Order: sequence, then structure tokens, then C-alpha cells
Amino acid sequence: MDEQAMLKDLGLTDSEAVIYIALLEQGSSLVGPIIKKTGLHRATTYQILERLKEKGLVSSIIIEKKQHFAAASPEEFMTLLKEREERLKEILPKLLLKQSLAKEQQHIMIYSGVKGLRTVFDQLLEELGIDGAYYDFGVSGIFKEIMGSYFYIWQKQKKIQKIHSKVIFNKSVRTQNPTLLKEYVGEYRFHTEEFISLTDTFIYNDTVILCIWTAKPPIAIVIKNKDNAQSYLNQFKLMWKNSKK
Repeated sequence: MDEQAMLKDLGLTDSEAVIYIALLEQGSSLVGPIIKKTGLHRATTYQILERLKEKGLVSSIIIEKKQHFAAASPEEFMTLLKEREERLKEILPKLLLKQSLAKEQQHIMIYSGVKGLRTVFDQLLEELGIDGAYYDFGVSGIFKEIMGSYFYIWQKQKKIQKIHSKVIFNKSVRTQNPTLLKEYVGEYRFHTEEFISLTDTFIYNDTVILCIWTAKPPIAIVIKNKDNAQSYLNQFKLMWKNSKK
């Protein structure tokens, strides 16, 4: 990287870098030789010299009623970098806070149809990785009916990834769909008779998935928000405590 490019990285414009280098090479100089060496217009040259003076990179002195300019030592850039670092330290906490708040914003996505729901459940496993955990309530067994063979693929992948899961089935599943209980991988309990739902609510990490199986086509609403997920998880824990084995 040449000197001009390096000076640009340090915050100078092309023209500022050209004039600063010209002054380093010429030493103290009137504006005329600077213009001749750089090829810049007179008015532009004066404007740039003033900007460099404001940055502490150029000084000027009047000798015999004529203004002479001189470049400050290149070591001055170290001072400028230190000043920038101090200013960055002042603003960094605010910038990090803005980033944190942006991450906490709620993102909602809607997927429909079997292919869309497969995308949702594939993403769930991908985000959980190895030894992850999810929670699910309002489980009626319609997942298997609608997703077909994908249900078995998904359960198998859960086992491979050692996914931990706690599921609360609708009470009717115990008598009407006992095969499902044998095929399901994970820990489960049953809702009381008062709680009947055709909507699965999955909770993991900072995500809540609402699967509305009775919609035509079925849809999944994916909500990514840490506080919202924690609220649903608290609800699940209370339901789990009151559910039956």
C-alpha cells in the first residue's frame, strides 16, 4: 500500500493526502509551489490546507507578508489515532446498546403448506444443534397426519442430535393415538381435559413457533423475540407442572 492510500485509511481524502505528502517533500512552502506540484486549483488548495490545519497536520506562518505552509510530523497521526480511540470509547457503549436493542426486536415470519413447515422444522433442528432442547404444548398428533413420512425423519434426526424435548399432548392422544406415543422421541405428559388445542406451540432459544394445523393450507408463525419466548416458556413450565404423566 502506498503512502497516499495509507493516509486515506487514516482518514484523509485523496486531495488532503496529496497536499500533505507534497508539503512533506517540499518542506515549508508558499501556496504556489504546492499548486504546481499537485495540479489542484488555487481555491481548492487553500480549502484543503485549512482542513489540514484544523486536523493539526499543517501549520502556517507569515513571512514577509506571505503565508508559508509546513506539514506536521507524521507522528502526529499517532496522536490523531489516540484521540479517535478515546472518542470511540466514549460512544462505544451507546453503539453496543443500539445493536443489542436491534437484536431484541421482534421478527415474525409466516410459512404455509407442507414444504413451508418442513423448512420451519429443519431450521429448528439446525438452530438447536447438538444437545439442544425445545418445548411443545397443545400437541394433538396432527403433525404426523399432515407431514407424513417427514414425521419419522424428524424424530430420527432428533435422536441423532440428542435433542431434549418436553411435550404436552392433548389428553385424547393417550387413547385415540397410542402409536404416536411410541414413535415420539422425548419426554411427554398430558393436558387435562379442560385444555384441548389444535395448535402446536413450540418454544426454543429465542423462538416461538405457532403451528395452526387446521388452516388450509396449514401455517406456521415463527416469532423471534427473547422476552416473548421466555414468557411462553414460563407458561409451559406452569402447564408442565400441572399436567399428568
